[in-house]
Amino acid sequence: MSILLNFGETVVDYDYKVINEREARASAGIMFLLGLLSLFSVHLYRTIFWAELFSITFILEFFVRVLINPKYAPYMLIGGLIVSNQQPDWVEAKPKQFAWFLGLMLGVIMTYYIIFDIISPIRLAICWLCLFLMFVESVFGICLGCMLYKQMHWKTYKCPGNVCETVSKPTYDKRKYFLILAFLGLFFLTYFSLKSYKFSEKPKIVIVKE
Repeated sequence: MSILLNFGETVVDYDYKVINEREARASAGIMFLLGLLSLFSVHLYRTIFWAELFSITFILEFFVRVLINPKYAPYMLIGGLIVSNQQPDWVEAKPKQFAWFLGLMLGVIMTYYIIFDIISPIRLAICWLCLFLMFVESVFGICLGCMLYKQMHWKTYKCPGNVCETVSKPTYDKRKYFLILAFLGLFFLTYFSLKSYKFSEKPKIVIVKE
């Protein structure tokens, strides 16, 4: 029972329970992809079947992660299999537990909407919020729930990306902001130029046969 109802792993050289960040990011990426495809299916096939099916797997995933053991959560198992040949990146388990508890709360709200078959903007907003959280975790390695955990002034040791640590961090070169803005300007210039040149409606030439 202690193996099942347990959060985090005990690893040598760490005085606290840890989670493999590589597995967490891999599972977040898988869920983001499937969740995005399920939302696309709503627009393509005019059915919420796949969206509801994914929502159920999402709820099950976080239920197992928080209340049983992350090691046995379905998406964590798949993510762990994909990154099994990579060196584990151990991070403290408590911030992750807090972040995933918030995910479970979103799942509880989604359960209400699924059971009573309610379609509302709140339900859609929760879906997009979950996708956003999974996207930034899988792509950028940013665990927003972990950062919130730190803001609650709870003691932390090692968060993903060391975002919870109080040591000084390298400053970002502010000149790069201008480069980003320049590339955005170039992108929009290319977008509007291409749209006006190739995809704008041109007058049709009508040939009248006598």
